[in-house]
Amino acid sequence: MALILNTGQNSYKSDLEGLFETLQEQRSELLSMVRDVQLAARLLAVAEARRLGEAGDDPRVAHYLNGSDAILRRAAALEIETEIANIRVPPLTKHETLLQGRITDESARATAHVAVTLIDEQGTPVVGVPPVETDDSGYYAFILQPAQVDAIGAGRKLTLQVGSASGKLVPAAAQAFTLASGEVKVSETRLQASELEKLRLRPLFSGA
Repeated sequence: MALILNTGQNSYKSDLEGLFETLQEQRSELLSMVRDVQLAARLLAVAEARRLGEAGDDPRVAHYLNGSDAILRRAAALEIETEIANIRVPPLTKHETLLQGRITDESARATAHVAVTLIDEQGTPVVGVPPVETDDSGYYAFILQPAQVDAIGAGRKLTLQVGSASGKLVPAAAQAFTLASGEVKVSETRLQASELEKLRLRPLFSGA
């Protein structure tokens, strides 16, 4: 948990950052707790449906099984919310440009620890901008200095390439964009099932 000193104007910025970090940590913990409660409730629902089914044709069995499916969907949604809550946007100066987003599957679950490369319309990696790696939440961030943005050029169409040890590809869902100095740009990309399979990332999403 972040330490908040509260020494007045001298520590105002760091105090505010500490408070925000504490709130983020608490949100993540609460989301995880609620998800765990949902999963426990699903186990109880399934167990009760099995018990009633052994006793004969009980109409409550379908009710419990339907409820179990609904609980599982809620738990999956909470898992995504937890991933998002764990994201930490890097600090910027007013002159820096931030390109950020998440690489996910089609259900918005994270694609963790894959390389994200900034490329141009010809598929060529942008010179002077090294690839970054997504974190456990599928989040990536490029922090560009004014000279880097100037070198790229105003109006130059860019997109993202995603790679793993099994290869690289430009996602079908990737949208072209431009960058301007001092801008914060968000580019979210969802990988199709065939793309996950090509990159051999499919096992990360089995048993949702």
